[in-house]
Amino acid sequence: MLTQLREQFAYNRWANLRLLDACEALSRDDLVRELGGSFPSVWLTLTHLYAAENTWLARWQGTPTGRRPDLEGVDTVNGLRAKWDDVWQQQCALLDTTSDADVRRVIPVVLLSGKRLDQQLGATMRHCVNHATYHRGQVTNFLRMLGANPVPLDLVLYYHEHPPAD
Repeated sequence: MLTQLREQFAYNRWANLRLLDACEALSRDDLVRELGGSFPSVWLTLTHLYAAENTWLARWQGTPTGRRPDLEGVDTVNGLRAKWDDVWQQQCALLDTTSDADVRRVIPVVLLSGKRLDQQLGATMRHCVNHATYHRGQVTNFLRMLGANPVPLDLVLYYHEHPPAD
């Protein structure tokens, strides 16, 4: 299971980087243009994605409530990329020191709504990657609506470039 989680996080980073590259070409007006949806602009969706990965990382590190997104003063795709790089480095370090037993360990989680639950670490990690895939699809749709070039982010393309481990 740990090998698959590491592959999923590598895919997640690959897809997020490709998406950020595509979004860099947008004007500031297009980046923040409200188009509808749960997070109504490219920018709000990207910052939500970052915030979610940041808060899940904090939960995996022992803070059940997660962590605020710390995006004060960040208003460009490059600025967001720099913040995300730190989260990705921490994710990699965590995955490098995680064992199969750790993945099955139950951790406490307090959601933003205040709801408390206990869940396996591995389940929350899979959720984090799945959540990102969902919102990357929304940003891809926004890019189309804005007349920009969406970038293919399919897992099959990732595996073509990075064949899965045995």
